[in-house]
Amino acid sequence: MLEFQDIKIGYKEVLFRVPDMQLNKGQLVTLIGPNGSGKTTFLNTVLGLQQPVSGKLFFNGGTLDEMTKGSKASLLSHVSSKFSGVNYLSVYDLIAMGRAPYTNMLNVLTAADDSVVNRVMDQLDLQGIATKSTTEISDGERQIAMIGKALAQETEIIILDEPTAFLDYNNRRKVVRILKSIALEQNKLIILTSHDLELCFGHSDKVLGVDKNNKLLKVFDSAAPKEQIIQEIFGKY
Repeated sequence: MLEFQDIKIGYKEVLFRVPDMQLNKGQLVTLIGPNGSGKTTFLNTVLGLQQPVSGKLFFNGGTLDEMTKGSKASLLSHVSSKFSGVNYLSVYDLIAMGRAPYTNMLNVLTAADDSVVNRVMDQLDLQGIATKSTTEISDGERQIAMIGKALAQETEIIILDEPTAFLDYNNRRKVVRILKSIALEQNKLIILTSHDLELCFGHSDKVLGVDKNNKLLKVFDSAAPKEQIIQEIFGKY
């Protein structure tokens, strides 16, 4: 469970206030808002890379500051919009990087680690390209492999910043469907930012929208009319 209490997002200046709320495992949550509204700052705050201006963020009742390095590694993983792996690695080796928090100093995989990697590759249907270099596969396959790396880390929460930004329509649909099934079937909390409103509205359990004018994060459930959400967050069109 991720709990926000009196949180204000920003640096020295407040970008927006977050209402007291809880996000739970098993949910796919989409964060939307105009460019420059602070979506990435919100994600960085959840990841512990940026401190809130004020307030407290709780993970299962505790804060990141109270957790060990190992506990953090099993709690949070991150997938960026741009490929952040290492070129010329095989797809298998890229996904296996997700096991790094659990391996020894030489990053030697155990049989248990290998089993996790292969299970993830089976789930994402990547076994057919396991030995291919990350430079030989499509943008969609690379993005799915990066999601696989996060899955191999076995975290409770997966944070994705524009995971479909550079994908064609079919691959965008595929990635969002995969994320939705992961949230449900593996009981994970998945938070992503996206400009693809139509696609995300159809799959999200909650939509968080940054109202830039009022400096407020608004929370919409899956039943909220999309026209209402768009008008409140982006204005009339």
